[in-house]
Amino acid sequence: MIPNLMASVANWNPQLIRELKGRLKPRNITLVSSVSLLSQALLIFFFYAQLPTEKSPYGRYVLDSKQLPIVIEWQTWWNDIFMTLNWILPMALMLGGVYMLIQDLALEEKRGTLNFIRLSPQPGRDILAGKLMGVPILLYLGLALALPLQIVVAINAQIPMGLLLLQYGVFAIVAMSLFSLSLLLPLVGFAAGWLGALIAVFIVFPSLQFFQLIFGVARLANDNPNAWQDFNNRWDLWIKWFNIPVSYNIAAWYGFMSLSLVILMVGTWQVLNRRFSDPATTLLSKKQSYLAVFSLNIFLLGFVTPIRSTSWQDLGTFFLYGLIPWCLLLAIAALSPQRQPLQDWARYRRESTRNHLKNRQLFQDLLWAEKSPNMLAIFANIMITIVLWTPWILTAKFKFNSYQSHQNWQVIFSLVLLGGLILICATVAQLILLNKIIKPQLWAGGIILAILVFPFISMALMAIQPHQYPLPFLLSFMPWATLESAQFIDFFLAIAIQWTGLFLLNVKLHKNLLKAGESQSKALLTNR
Repeated sequence: MIPNLMASVANWNPQLIRELKGRLKPRNITLVSSVSLLSQALLIFFFYAQLPTEKSPYGRYVLDSKQLPIVIEWQTWWNDIFMTLNWILPMALMLGGVYMLIQDLALEEKRGTLNFIRLSPQPGRDILAGKLMGVPILLYLGLALALPLQIVVAINAQIPMGLLLLQYGVFAIVAMSLFSLSLLLPLVGFAAGWLGALIAVFIVFPSLQFFQLIFGVARLANDNPNAWQDFNNRWDLWIKWFNIPVSYNIAAWYGFMSLSLVILMVGTWQVLNRRFSDPATTLLSKKQSYLAVFSLNIFLLGFVTPIRSTSWQDLGTFFLYGLIPWCLLLAIAALSPQRQPLQDWARYRRESTRNHLKNRQLFQDLLWAEKSPNMLAIFANIMITIVLWTPWILTAKFKFNSYQSHQNWQVIFSLVLLGGLILICATVAQLILLNKIIKPQLWAGGIILAILVFPFISMALMAIQPHQYPLPFLLSFMPWATLESAQFIDFFLAIAIQWTGLFLLNVKLHKNLLKAGESQSKALLTNR
């Protein structure tokens, strides 16, 4: 039966069979099984040692220390074991899986076998799915051996099985989303599995804390119908997404989070399949970037629309100034073509202009073509963001550094300045990527980071205060810091300076592109 099963899996996904054959060796299976069972035994022994005895009739699990024989509160004991397992198993799954996937794909890339795999007739998504299911197979095996213990413990702790299965489903979706992002990292040059796992800690740990909190309230709700209402009132967690109550109960919570993660996972797999098939292409097409930025803004805007309280308005302000700008900076990395595609596009434009063909399609090329420079696409994404958030801004009352309210036009102008700075970063990145230098992506990232950080260092060393000199802060990555003192003339000067610099950078880029297209044409003519 096993050979027939393996043959069926091989027909369905040959890459998965390749991974399973390389890892499911008897020695590996024995080692993983032994470690899993031994760890479970040590966990039970540890908690067993915490039980009270006649010599030490005290502790967390004693109902009455004066009563003999000692009455043990077994449900609390089983509950503590369950909660410990509910932390250990998801952490081991997510962090271990992230490390294994990054290391495996990076090793394949280093050995050159990944290019060989790309030549196979399998679709890229099937190969990557085989990696996702097969690389951590020993980790899956070890955790599967621990599930019977957790189920037995959950039964003794009187935890509803439906609630436990719902928790398993959410953990599986979170893990698959995290694993999908982990597969993408080696394809963009990130090869340190340990560092990826360390970064994942900052995502997994707070997420698990949140899930454990929701899980605990859901357990209380079985006996106390008002538990959800008390919890949401206490923590101000009546979360609505465009007035849809997503924190009404655990089903609404988990359903909304799971749907959001599934959408993220579908988008990630689009990028994975695109990058795996062609390592030289950009992570996103321009059309995909517009859809991604639109979706992200709608998702975030839903939590703060309509404005229900000051705390939710503060959350919207954080989205505007603390989260979305960094996402737009990531869009620069996702949309910036490398030197060779830019040369191909420049040569194409030069030939089209010389032959009077498609000369009017420059705008369409910059907006939609994948090999064209990124500035117009970044500009379009910035405009999508500003247009979507403008109605919300016009209905809000902003307070940043003091209790003084700011006019809405100041916030809109600050977003325009923030968008201009992002456009400057996009142009600088494209100029660097067009040059023939070693590791241009690293240079581009370093210079953009310097553009963002250096003004703050300079202003700190010179003790420049926002209320004294608003102009430098308006030109920085933190324009909201000086909204209290900035006047219309300050905004006007800042926009004039910024767009003058942006114009000069684009003139320089245009000249470099013309030179690149000319030299490529000359090389082709010479070869002829």
